[in-house]
Amino acid sequence: MTFAVVRSAWRWIAAILMYSFMSGSQAVDVLLINSYHQTDACGQPQYEAALDALEQGGLSGLTTKAYFLDARIRSREEILKTVWQIKQDMRGDRPKLVFTFDDTAFALLYEDVLAQPETKMVFSGLNRDLSYYDGRAHFIEDRTPVANITGIFEYLFMQEQFSILEAILNRPVNRVAVLYSTDPVGQILKDQILDELKGTPYAQRIELFPAEDVPAMQRKAREINDDSDIDAYIPVTMSVPDPADGKRKTMDQLAPLLTNTIRKIDLTLNSSFTEYGFFGGVSIDFYQMGFQSGYLATRLLKGGAIEGAQVENARRSIIAINRRRMGELGISLGPELRSIVDKWVD
Repeated sequence: MTFAVVRSAWRWIAAILMYSFMSGSQAVDVLLINSYHQTDACGQPQYEAALDALEQGGLSGLTTKAYFLDARIRSREEILKTVWQIKQDMRGDRPKLVFTFDDTAFALLYEDVLAQPETKMVFSGLNRDLSYYDGRAHFIEDRTPVANITGIFEYLFMQEQFSILEAILNRPVNRVAVLYSTDPVGQILKDQILDELKGTPYAQRIELFPAEDVPAMQRKAREINDDSDIDAYIPVTMSVPDPADGKRKTMDQLAPLLTNTIRKIDLTLNSSFTEYGFFGGVSIDFYQMGFQSGYLATRLLKGGAIEGAQVENARRSIIAINRRRMGELGISLGPELRSIVDKWVD
């Protein structure tokens, strides 16, 4: 068992013990609202890193409480029940700060935080354009807070991803497919991919393939595989309903279906997805993004003015490659490319 796993396990135990001993009258300083479940490949690294940043910032004595909406799997009714409880906690505890991780948690709570100006909010990993949220309730002007909300915007590094792809192919890219789920998160990520490529030569080389359910996803996967003009694809199938059992399938469950069907380079948005069997490439470093948001929160909790805490892009990317998938696809990387890979997955 690695140190990282041990540290993670003890963190969960400590959180449970702390929650058990908190009295009903003890106020919570920081609420942490995760859009997904405890071990989600996108959410868990952000959450753990934010806690690390608070601890390293000398704020380890804060009382905290975490919620996990598990929005990829649970129904909207179940999610809204949890959100109702969170809102009760916010009104009762008047926390100093509310953390949200990813779009779902932010979208469901930021308007309530705006109505509670003594509480500050820091978001981590937003993908939807800020103007969408600001149009519903004003809190930002040119990425400068005008209310009690700021945070870290998730950047997908799509231009860097395409540059790496061309280096692997040793030629200009023809077309890249985006296979995306039609749930809100899949749609948001699809739009962000297009937005990051806007104005670049790559913008005209994207082809969109929506997947309404698992059978549709498999049909689109075969289309992608059979189209000789498509060099690679980006799996953005974040949550896809499966009529076979009535349940929603997430990326870890869908990855084997895709990699067995599509014999092309799978470009991932998350380095953790390489562990599901995808090829990989350039992606966001979720731990570093969470730490960046935690550092921002630390500054605010120490008395920093939110007006000076501008919304920032996540700064760091990571190059992760799955060796087994590379072998399956018959790809070999030259010494220069191999030297810049940050993470190899076997």
